[in-house]
Amino acid sequence: MAGDVPRSWRSILESGLGDGRTQILGIFLIIVAVTGTLVMRRYANIETVFVATLLAGSLLGRWWTVLVPLSALVVQQTLAWSVFGGYALSTMTGVTFFVVSGYLFVALVGRRIRPRILFRVKSVALLTTISVPLTVGYDLWTAFGEWYFLTRPFGVTLGVMIEAQVPFTLYHVLSSLIFVPLFGSAFLFLHAYGWPTRSADQTSSEPLSRE
Repeated sequence: MAGDVPRSWRSILESGLGDGRTQILGIFLIIVAVTGTLVMRRYANIETVFVATLLAGSLLGRWWTVLVPLSALVVQQTLAWSVFGGYALSTMTGVTFFVVSGYLFVALVGRRIRPRILFRVKSVALLTTISVPLTVGYDLWTAFGEWYFLTRPFGVTLGVMIEAQVPFTLYHVLSSLIFVPLFGSAFLFLHAYGWPTRSADQTSSEPLSRE
């Protein structure tokens, strides 16, 4: 329409980031992901980036689907590059691509199930259930990336790489089974009942059905 004017930056940001409650929860998820990465970096595949990524897609949607995993992965991959700094830039870039794309896939799957996520036991059970195949799929994807860019040049076969990945994947699945119901329950409660919505007409479940 001729009378329309371009949306302000404020309205664009609100559309992408959601209301105040959604923004606070998004920042909390980033803190959970980054803090878990720093605190548990010594423990193989025991981490909180996965659960934060899954919740960002399934609970918040919008830009948080990408912002939460990427914010955590900036820290995670910076640490990884400091450890494997002796490898070529192309090698580390390739491995990073598999890690980042793997987590983005987890977030997008979470966003697909977003309409089914409400504060109830079934929602926590659903998130926990899908976390297992997603964790295994993510580990297979990143193991392939690490094999192709890191170990393949040294003659290691893909079969050997997958076999070596098994114990790490078991730890990763255990991590998901612990953290997904733990943080999932907490964030679902905060999203539904943490504080009043901006408008009295909004219900606690309405933001879950909006994109």
